[in-house]
Amino acid sequence: MMHKTKANKAWLLLVPVLAVGSLIAAACGSDRDEEGDDDPEVTQPTSAPTTTAAPPPPESEPEPEPDPDTPDGEEPDDDDEETPAPTTTTAPPEPEGPTFGDVAWPCGPGDALGATAQGVTDESIVIGLGDDRGFQASPGLNQHQTNAVINFIDACNELGGINGRQIEYRQYDAAITQAGAVMQAACEEVFMLVASGFSLDQLAEPTRVECGLGAVPAWTVSADFAHGPFQVNAVPNPADQNPMSIAAQMVGIAAERGYDITKSGSMYGNFSATVETWEKVEASYSDYGFEFSTALEYDINGEADWSPFINALKDDDVEVVYFTGSCPFFYQFVREAAALQELDAIWLADANFYDSSCAEANQSGALDQTFVRMVFIPFEEADSNKATADFIQILSDAGNEQVTLLGMQAASNFLLWATGAAACGSNLTRDCVLEEIGKIEEWTGHGLHVPAFPAGNEAPVCGLLMELVGTEYRRVAPSEPGTFECNPEWRLTIDTPAVQAAQLDENRKSTKFIAN
Repeated sequence: MMHKTKANKAWLLLVPVLAVGSLIAAACGSDRDEEGDDDPEVTQPTSAPTTTAAPPPPESEPEPEPDPDTPDGEEPDDDDEETPAPTTTTAPPEPEGPTFGDVAWPCGPGDALGATAQGVTDESIVIGLGDDRGFQASPGLNQHQTNAVINFIDACNELGGINGRQIEYRQYDAAITQAGAVMQAACEEVFMLVASGFSLDQLAEPTRVECGLGAVPAWTVSADFAHGPFQVNAVPNPADQNPMSIAAQMVGIAAERGYDITKSGSMYGNFSATVETWEKVEASYSDYGFEFSTALEYDINGEADWSPFINALKDDDVEVVYFTGSCPFFYQFVREAAALQELDAIWLADANFYDSSCAEANQSGALDQTFVRMVFIPFEEADSNKATADFIQILSDAGNEQVTLLGMQAASNFLLWATGAAACGSNLTRDCVLEEIGKIEEWTGHGLHVPAFPAGNEAPVCGLLMELVGTEYRRVAPSEPGTFECNPEWRLTIDTPAVQAAQLDENRKSTKFIAN
């Protein structure tokens, strides 16, 4: 089933077969060296991006050595230019207690008391975790995300919990289509949802809003949930903004490799998450010179033959393709068909394509020239970033070999929730946690990712670009390990059918499910 469009897509019926991760949430042919003098004019940001290193762990400044020529207790002569007064720099205070990344853990002992809310007692806090592991078409779907959170809960409890209260959890399996049912159970059992993620989160949103269940999710998909009340995400994925680092960075890279971004096309699945992602791309990439001549919709139940899609792209002389969906297996099949039919193009994708299963699927090299937008420091650069190394170590100590990007996203959101909860002390309520998180002006997950502003629900203005080459991911921009580029113009405000349907108020919160 292939649908070809050149304008905005109408809203599609949901086909619950594919889970999309954070989408921070959203990736064959030989290089070419032909150059022309009549390249199309490209609109680019007026300010240059800045390259920023992920924050290193804090270190103490050395004490200044005394001047041997100055007697003890004697001030140096102000007029003596040869012996200027020494200057001292105040080092940032050392974090108290054990650290994760560049910040002290929010976990530790304490004397917090009181049954202040559902799921809270003198001894414990019960939170809800969730994924789609029971989906029959993909058993274990996103279970690795929940496993990573459990590893972090165990590490937190070993440090003393949250002000002395131990963290307990309930696990919910939405199996994609049961998000509404599991949300009803969570409404009756837990304090808050933490680091969870349901592919059809819009099915659960009416219930969550009605019962007032706060959430700090691992990721969001729908505009309804991404802008929902009493919900905060560590790396926001708002529907009304698009992070444009990949588009900006690809302008120069495509030109260097001899590809024309004005000859672009897209492929997306007939699934709400991928449709919304494509709508965001369509509404924003033209600001950077991309012109999508064709948009191809594929069936997420699978296609018997992918060659018609490749033929359509070739007929339109497409040289750059934006693909939304999952890597194994559909993207793999598409790229293998493209290699057989000698479609020479570069392909763009979002962060869910940074996955070991995607790299392993590229044994033949057919998936080469897949470029992936990232806001987290890659696992390959753990030696350059303490938080990344700490994340891997925590999972390794727990015997967990599933080191994944979704797991890292879940960890950042768990730490964000724990930071808010710890600040509340004995007054642990949902409102207090969200209020404390709202005071955080910049959040990096202790150094796991680019700076973000969770309380403002703002798309990040920083990013880095990875390329799949063979079975490895390689950094493309910026080139230095442990760094990312930032530009305030890389946050673009957009309007799509999903944004309109979410009924946002002046604070960009969805009012869709709030009773009048």
